[in-house]
Amino acid sequence: MKQTFNFHTHTSRCGHAYGWDEQYVKAAIKAGFQKLGFSDHMGYPGYSMPKDRMDGDQVFEYLESIEKLKNQYQDQIQIYKGFEIEWYDSQKDYLIDMRKACDYMILGQHMKHPYGYGYDYLCDDEDVMMYATQIEAGMASGLVSYLAHPDYFMLGRRDFNESCVEASKKICEASLRYQVPLEINLKGLTKTPGYYEDGKVSAYPYRRFWEIASSYGCEAVYGFDAHSPADLLESSRIHRADEILEGISIHHLSELTLK
Repeated sequence: MKQTFNFHTHTSRCGHAYGWDEQYVKAAIKAGFQKLGFSDHMGYPGYSMPKDRMDGDQVFEYLESIEKLKNQYQDQIQIYKGFEIEWYDSQKDYLIDMRKACDYMILGQHMKHPYGYGYDYLCDDEDVMMYATQIEAGMASGLVSYLAHPDYFMLGRRDFNESCVEASKKICEASLRYQVPLEINLKGLTKTPGYYEDGKVSAYPYRRFWEIASSYGCEAVYGFDAHSPADLLESSRIHRADEILEGISIHHLSELTLK
């Protein structure tokens, strides 16, 4: 499937992505995208994590930079300014305010707390249920246009047990209830495969999660999760993801409606 948009794009401000903003735009044009959404990691007031998220004093410079590119390249590609957020009840009011400043938000839950505890380091049964609960709350907020890497919790696990099944069902039920599509994340394919109960595989896209998503009829989009401009040129990632998920019926969206 040829997808003409990518709404999961980062910038160097998050501390673990590279390249100039304009280079991402040029790469997207070269790759044939019609729409490019920037969604760098949202920072939270009072919590400085320079290797994980942009700082608060970078937010408006970021928005100004993307707006400038939006105007500069309007005849070649549609550009959108957004954020990848994590849901914390304590940050609800801040997120509502920030949604007014951008075109869209996507939800990508990486940490249990705004100050850390990454689900990718270790995600036990209690953690995976908290992960699903936070995602459900984020979807219920009405702020997000899709859920990034819903199977992210598998980075911190090596088995997919009943807690994972329960968490996956909770995520998929929320996806349907709040009409929030799920992302087949293509960055997971670049990570070193782990030794899982079903072999040496990438943490995501994780086949058993997507079998559950398929049974619910969840809508899905691809997300490059670009952390370097050249990532957007690697269309072969889609083919690799399709190979991993071969035989699973997935409802791919040809267009994404932004909330």
